[in-house]
Amino acid sequence: MIPMEAYKSSRKAAADAHEALRQALLAIGIPNRDLVRLAPRVAPNGRPMVAMGTWNADVVQKVAAHLMASPADVKTLPDGRVVPDHTHVTRDE
Repeated sequence: MIPMEAYKSSRKAAADAHEALRQALLAIGIPNRDLVRLAPRVAPNGRPMVAMGTWNADVVQKVAAHLMASPADVKTLPDGRVVPDHTHVTRDE
């Protein structure tokens, strides 16, 4: 069982990630009606996550096309977190 403080912290992190993802998807033209199944969650291991539910093929194709066209090179840490600024990653992170 996850301690209540850790759960609250994870729930807040999941809500923040949910809003960031929602705003990014709106910015690339995904209609708000297609985002109703997007929801913040806390995984059984206590990690924050965003559940996407089931999206239709059109939405998935739009997101995939945008990602494939993007020049961004996304780096992640061993635990799966995205590195926001590649030049300032420390060994502790």
